Amino acid sequence: MQLGLRDFLLKTIPYMLSIVGGLVLFIVTKDDVHDPNVTDLINNIAASLLSIPVVFLLYDYTNYRVSKQLKKTLADNMGDKINALLLNLTLILRQIMGMRGKLTFVALNKMGDISVSHIASHVRITPSTMKGLRQCRDELNDLVYNSANTNVLSADQIQTLSILMRELSQLINEHDFRRNHHIAAKYIKNIIGHITDWIDSDALAAMHFQQLLGNAEITLKNKN
Repeated sequence: MQLGLRDFLLKTIPYMLSIVGGLVLFIVTKDDVHDPNVTDLINNIAASLLSIPVVFLLYDYTNYRVSKQLKKTLADNMGDKINALLLNLTLILRQIMGMRGKLTFVALNKMGDISVSHIASHVRITPSTMKGLRQCRDELNDLVYNSANTNVLSADQIQTLSILMRELSQLINEHDFRRNHHIAAKYIKNIIGHITDWIDSDALAAMHFQQLLGNAEITLKNKN
């Protein structure tokens, strides 16, 4: 808060100096200058000094409004991409765990309650699901990188997605090098936990994820 106030005060110094300079010139001209030509010249300079802060303040305000709207648009677009990616990842994990039935919001939350031993006994990673996991990891990496550069997501959100990406990478490496089902099950359970935490942390994200679930169900029905 102190840093914000300090930055604000430093930013207003040129504006204040311009206003003070304009007022001083106007007062001096009024009391001490009697040549009309000089008076007009100094008054024009004073008027310019007084108008400069207004122009720049209007510019800053307009720029702030435009930047705020742009950031909101980027944040909404980023949120849509993240939710779609997490939905796709959830569907892949359900295939790996051999889960059937309708995927609902309630079913997604219940996935977090499944024990590691139960997951380990049902884990089956095929070349197709492994390809999907790699694609999700690469897309998530791109989203985290882009969001970090554009400051669209908060530091906590970036950290959550980074941890999720690390767990996903560890699951892929486990399958590539050791294929220990129990260890893989731990990573899967952690990934599910991070997905539900992400959705539960934002009411809008939860609503949009629910909408995506409905759209996914309609798509599956149309394919069938």
